[in-house]
Amino acid sequence: MPIHSHSEPPDGYELKWEDEFDGTKVDPTKWKCRSGESHQATNVPEAVSVHDGFLTITTYTEGGKQFAGVVSTHGLFEARYGYWEARIQWGDSPGTWSAFWTYVASMGKPVGDPANAGMEVDFVEHRAVDNEGRKIEGAANFTLHWDGYGEDHKYNSHETPNLDLDKGFHLYGFEWTENSYRFYIDDKLRWEVKEPISQVPQFFVLSTEVESNAWSGKIPEEGYGDRAHSVTKLIVDYVRYYAKP
Repeated sequence: MPIHSHSEPPDGYELKWEDEFDGTKVDPTKWKCRSGESHQATNVPEAVSVHDGFLTITTYTEGGKQFAGVVSTHGLFEARYGYWEARIQWGDSPGTWSAFWTYVASMGKPVGDPANAGMEVDFVEHRAVDNEGRKIEGAANFTLHWDGYGEDHKYNSHETPNLDLDKGFHLYGFEWTENSYRFYIDDKLRWEVKEPISQVPQFFVLSTEVESNAWSGKIPEEGYGDRAHSVTKLIVDYVRYYAKP
């Protein structure tokens, strides 16, 4: 079993929700595994496993098709404001990106009012390469999306410098207050945004997506290997949520 680190949240926060992944399967009281098509992969529960103190999402290829996994707290746990933290090891390959993020189904409804409609906020996103094939496995992105994903879609994004994030586990934190979002890596503030800010409860998600010739390069011709042999993995030691009393 891993020795879970215990980084301190910002002052004034108390632990309210956590999953240390110390069991042998996904805890159904905390997470739902999403199934179905997404971009160029099929999300399946078989891509998600819990063992040895870690949640692992494996992206793999079988029968010429790509498979990936997504877990979320949708319908089980939502929160507004607080501090989220996850200890993650990335294992992305070209054509994939992985993320720890928050969302709400009302995003973009109505357009022009992200405070009440909610937003997609990517606490952290990771890619091995970008759309031009540039190797960026040591860096990460933070992204905000609001006003839906159609013609009214708006976003704001920040890419970190190379922080050697492809080497081992790193700590990703996100603080959400009424008037700011703050993004942390290894307890250091890396980006801060003052607007727009969602003011509604949202659920959170761990995911790997697959799409070729897009944001994260091309899917390898040979794919990612079968489920038993793929090394394209998102590995999470724990997720914790803190709030002010």
